[in-house]
Amino acid sequence: MPEFAEFAKPLAQSLSTELRSAIQSAPLPPLGEGSRHAPLVPLLTGGIGDHLTGVAAGRQMECLSGFWLVAGDIHQSHSISQDLGSAEGSFLHGIMHRREGDFGNAKYWFRRVGGHPVLEQLPDLTAGVYENASGFVDQCQSALQSDDADQIDRCTNAQWVEWQALMQWLIG
Repeated sequence: MPEFAEFAKPLAQSLSTELRSAIQSAPLPPLGEGSRHAPLVPLLTGGIGDHLTGVAAGRQMECLSGFWLVAGDIHQSHSISQDLGSAEGSFLHGIMHRREGDFGNAKYWFRRVGGHPVLEQLPDLTAGVYENASGFVDQCQSALQSDDADQIDRCTNAQWVEWQALMQWLIG
């Protein structure tokens, strides 16, 4: 069950009770594809406008792509993020490819993000686990290939922080 970090409390508060509960009942998103979390699917299928408070209309598709990552449907997230021309769309696209196991493509999309404020805060938010996007892709790849449970846990937790920080940025 993913818990919202203190820095992401405004994010949690911007979500409807129903969406927040569904996210918190989901398993922590894995480094790989994962499986669909059924309670989130109907909330995301009809759009998310009713489940977000104070989020700019122009950010809702980016948010939807991010929510699909938590719902465990990286392919649905991909179908949205690939059409987003923003740095945040590239960020979501990079996360999706990293979870898909296409590590080179993930690095390509993270390079397209450029110097993003979320990337700048992740080293502090993750106690240094996430120093930069490319290095984090390498860490995730290494963790998955070595099947090192401690390394997988560190990366999974840092990935959850990454998601929260990006979503917090999106809700402004």
